[in-house]
Amino acid sequence: MKYTKEHVRFILNHYLKDEDLCVKESGHSLSSIKLMLQNIGATYGFLNFSKGNPMYTQIADEYRKNNPIQGRNPMSEKSFCMRFGIINN
Repeated sequence: MKYTKEHVRFILNHYLKDEDLCVKESGHSLSSIKLMLQNIGATYGFLNFSKGNPMYTQIADEYRKNNPIQGRNPMSEKSFCMRFGIINN
């Protein structure tokens, strides 16, 4: 089953609080969800295993814009990846 835009949005909005809910609502396994997040990190240039997926990255960019750091500055690609455990420092 492919990820829809709605799946990716739901996961980005709920993953940090409730991974199990993301699995239940999206129908994807936790390992699949982690791989989807890693695809975003690959598109941002932090991982080298694939070229990423433009649709995932578009939604991640929306998420970064809508969740500014300290309510002011847009979240950076690196901050996004660190927040979701895609990369360490």
